[in-house]
Amino acid sequence: MHRAHIDTAMNGSRERNIFGAFALMISDDIVRASSSRAPEAGPAGSALALLAHKPGISIRMLAVGVGLSHAGTVRLVDRLVSEGLIERRGHSTDGRTRSLFLTSLGKTASDEVLESRDQVLAEGLSVLDAAEMKILCDIAERVLRSRLENLAQSYRICRLCCYEGCTNCPVDDELYKRGIDRTNSISGSVDPQS
Repeated sequence: MHRAHIDTAMNGSRERNIFGAFALMISDDIVRASSSRAPEAGPAGSALALLAHKPGISIRMLAVGVGLSHAGTVRLVDRLVSEGLIERRGHSTDGRTRSLFLTSLGKTASDEVLESRDQVLAEGLSVLDAAEMKILCDIAERVLRSRLENLAQSYRICRLCCYEGCTNCPVDDELYKRGIDRTNSISGSVDPQS
């Protein structure tokens, strides 16, 4: 039988495998928990959380954040609007663009999605003491900064982040250091690939 990986000692593959398994376990648990609290399966929970994080985002940027096509995002938005979870409003400077906002019902649903995500993280990381948690956070921040590609990826990375819990966001800070201000690009007027 052919082995799919190189079995060489001291190359770090064991560490990468362990970290990969850990990342997938936590990620799968987050997706499962947040989807169970969302109004429907799929990207609805991520859409609600992203709208809580970035109120006024356009359909174009929401599509980037949740990984759907523009048409798929329009259908998702239509469903969430019909359920009373989000509303479309006119953009202040671009008549072609509609800004998306959570309703009070949508805010409640988003809070439940984010609470379930936070519970998974708290439980998954509960075996770490405060010093270990700080080390893990520092390492994760370093990797986030170095692997961040562009504005579009920042929306995908932060789609399930709790805005109140991330007052010093390393992703926003890294974008800012690169000359990209995510706070001024929520309408979709800035190219998400920059």
